Amino acid sequence: MIPAETIYVQIGKRRFQVSSFREASEMFCKARDQFSFQTGCGASKTPEAAIVNDAGEAVARISYNGRVWPIAEWHPDMLPLYDNRTVA
Repeated sequence: MIPAETIYVQIGKRRFQVSSFREASEMFCKARDQFSFQTGCGASKTPEAAIVNDAGEAVARISYNGRVWPIAEWHPDMLPLYDNRTVA
């Protein structure tokens, strides 16, 4: 999915412009792996990741596994906006 507005992946306090949810997921997964390798820490210590717009408003979130989710309270039937397990 390619959003209509300019989006950024925000990992902790750092923000990078991306062109799609797929690119945001890939960038987060690389940063997550590097962080884990350097620190030996896992999910509980990995900085949160969000996808934000120009105004800094969250438009989606990225879970530790790299999937992109809507900004909503999670429920078991929720589908990801981007699922990195099914890359086409």
